[in-house]
Amino acid sequence: MNLLRDLLAWSLLLTLSAAHGAPKGTAGPLVGNLTPSTATLWIFMPVGVKGEITATPSAAKTLAATGTFAPVENLAGKAQGTPAKVTLTELTPDTLYKYSLKIDGKESGELKGSFRTPPARGNPHKFRMVLTSCMKFGQPQDSWNLVLAQNPDLHLTIGDTHYADTTDPSIQWAHHLRYRRVPQYAALLRSVPTYSMWDDHDYGPNDSDRTAKGKEKSLAGWTQFWANPGAGTKETPGSFYKFSWGEVDFFMVDGRYHRSPDRAPDDKQKRMLGDAQFSWLLDGLKSSNAKFKVIASGSTLNHSKADGWRIYTFARHRFLDAIREHTIPGVVYMSGDIHRSLVWEHHESKRVGYPFVEVISSGVANSKTLSFATVDFDTTAEDPTMRVRVIMGDKKVETDRTWKLSQLSPK
Repeated sequence: MNLLRDLLAWSLLLTLSAAHGAPKGTAGPLVGNLTPSTATLWIFMPVGVKGEITATPSAAKTLAATGTFAPVENLAGKAQGTPAKVTLTELTPDTLYKYSLKIDGKESGELKGSFRTPPARGNPHKFRMVLTSCMKFGQPQDSWNLVLAQNPDLHLTIGDTHYADTTDPSIQWAHHLRYRRVPQYAALLRSVPTYSMWDDHDYGPNDSDRTAKGKEKSLAGWTQFWANPGAGTKETPGSFYKFSWGEVDFFMVDGRYHRSPDRAPDDKQKRMLGDAQFSWLLDGLKSSNAKFKVIASGSTLNHSKADGWRIYTFARHRFLDAIREHTIPGVVYMSGDIHRSLVWEHHESKRVGYPFVEVISSGVANSKTLSFATVDFDTTAEDPTMRVRVIMGDKKVETDRTWKLSQLSPK
């Protein structure tokens, strides 16, 4: 039955690919991790074909970059195709590149896109990011058009990127590919650098935690289907990683792989991130000289009564108190999960020493509101700012608030 299911899924995926104009058997491309001088892209291709990319900069004095996609192992079996990645090097900071792909020497209008490299590390800069979560096949997808219309420089998607509800990568890959062939979503991935973090429905079953069987395979599959800059450390497995954009550092934290069960006693033994990942996060925050430090994870701080930091009192207080203890300015938290979007200041902000802002963006394609959030960072100002907007699927701007860095600093 499993083989029949997978064959039927593969047949459907090929049909969808052809219907959307992309070469048969492909999905993507996806623009992933960018640095001032490199760009990593992902694509899914039939086995045995060759994928090549040429990226041409807008600056006339800068040379074009070329590369060949290198296949990575597909846990679902190479007979269905293979994911592949390429990293372009020697790029110019803060430069717009337009690219095109060839599959076995043939170009396709669906295999073109663009990206802008971030500025050099530490340079004052203005940029816009968009935050999304909770994306489900078969639901309305028009909000992706609204997301793209915001002209974001980068995209964070922080959980429930599909609803496979299993740790079995042979099922997960079909869900990944099916959703990446949704035309509206595919258009975004082609031209907006996307960084991802899983939550329960794409890590394993609903509300899953460190006890999930097969989580190692789930992690291996996850890294194959995204172009993130990393996953965990040599000592500590997980999907967590860090990246920077100008004067903003992003810490993508894994709230599932090391998480204690939700129903465990709410005592000093209950963990959200696990001790090793928490130490990694705190060390990163302490050493960061970025103006703003964004911590992104699927789990909300307070708005979920059954599956978030709210029922992890020791872990939550240790986290908030550490920011105050080490006088770390400019920390902001971003989350999803709850199928509605909002921005608020945590009621326990006194533990931090300044308003602890949480941006919740959930339900871009699986909610009544079909909402998402944009965040504009401006570190060129004497007092750098962060502007947050919540945008509904009907284009209504539900919230528009701005914080200055001086407001988000210990007093």
